[in-house]
Amino acid sequence: MSETIFSQAIELILSAMYRTRGDDGLESQFLFGPPGTPLWNRRLSTYVFFRRLLMVRAVLFVRQSGPAYLRSMSVRDIQSQLTSFITANYGHLGNETFLRKFECSYSEHVSKETKAALADALAGSSIFNPPLELTLFPLVPIRVEEDFHSSPFFLVQAKTLGDSKTGIRGLAGLDPEEFPPVSDWNGRKERPSAWLGIRSPIFQASNKMKAAILGALALTPLPAYRHQFSMRSMFGGRCTLDAHGGMTTSYGDAHTPGMSEDIVIRASDHAWLSMLPGKLSASDGQARRQVRALEYFYRAWPLDAAERFPWLFMTLDAIFGDVGQATRAVIDAISKHSETNFEYPRLKLLLGLRNSVIHGGAPDVYDSDKYHRYYETYGDDPLFDVERIAAQCLRSTIFEGTLVEHPDPNADIIRAYREGTLRNRKAAAPSGANDGDGTAPSAEK
Repeated sequence: MSETIFSQAIELILSAMYRTRGDDGLESQFLFGPPGTPLWNRRLSTYVFFRRLLMVRAVLFVRQSGPAYLRSMSVRDIQSQLTSFITANYGHLGNETFLRKFECSYSEHVSKETKAALADALAGSSIFNPPLELTLFPLVPIRVEEDFHSSPFFLVQAKTLGDSKTGIRGLAGLDPEEFPPVSDWNGRKERPSAWLGIRSPIFQASNKMKAAILGALALTPLPAYRHQFSMRSMFGGRCTLDAHGGMTTSYGDAHTPGMSEDIVIRASDHAWLSMLPGKLSASDGQARRQVRALEYFYRAWPLDAAERFPWLFMTLDAIFGDVGQATRAVIDAISKHSETNFEYPRLKLLLGLRNSVIHGGAPDVYDSDKYHRYYETYGDDPLFDVERIAAQCLRSTIFEGTLVEHPDPNADIIRAYREGTLRNRKAAAPSGANDGDGTAPSAEK
């Protein structure tokens, strides 16, 4: 990262610092000592007044120019980090400011050498060099046949969580096939089928990465299965292992819908999975738009058709800009990346539905006159068409064709039915699989 970034950040922070109270009265009182002095040995007391709006400028600069994880944090939390940095490194400022009175900002008062020392301290701080935490997300309807490992995340079978590649081999009390994955846990226990492990400085960033990764996984089932949910037992939560050996565990909502058919991760999926790490860590606009599009698609996944409709348009917005404008350029881009071969008037009408829903034309898509007109003109469901286009555009623009839909898990049964060779259940079932009335055999006879 450029040294200029650290110098600019320090300049902005010092410009917000004063020895006199401002209109907002933002004051920080603290103890300090020479640079590097531990907290328990800081013996001098001082204070700083921060100008709130000027401090916000510094925060926004650091948030935009710093590591990607900062964009997962609120402005208030980053401001707290920068304030803590100043109090911890005030020893660099002490010789020029302690017991001194001046009306100008710190930036105008302190020397270039002091600013350079603070810039070096910021470059080496935990803000720009944060320790990584590992967050484990238990997955239920995801079955992994071939483990996938990368630097920022891994996707593994439950039983292989303790392998050396995950980085937690030898963890005392690890129970990889249960959640929480600790053997001495006395509370509620669940059994995941797979683990998604994500390394990042904070949980909020891990959670956003999870959404993008699982949004990509949602592209793998055939459309008929993507929203075919069952009443299977589901659970969610996370277990975070910090850099100091601490562990945070909590239950929460399931990370995926209750799929009727498991999503199976095979070696053939590793090619497109390998494209995600670079996109998750990239700071360029195109990669960030692609990751956002996957997050939107993930949010749409568990919803019913009418509720996921606007989220699918947000997915397209993230990739192509405001598709609600339905300009020729946007429609041409969608036509290029989708496989629908829809004509221009059809795509224009379909994209026009977005404005009806998002801009107050109709509470939901079924109330829109354009929904009626689309069905009347083309005889197809616009909700299905939008999802098909969104999924195809994601696979084309983000994964360049390497991510393909998985085969139909019931293909053999369907083929046998069409060929008339499908035997009835009773004849096909192995001996003892059921009783004469079709129920499962009892434990005792």
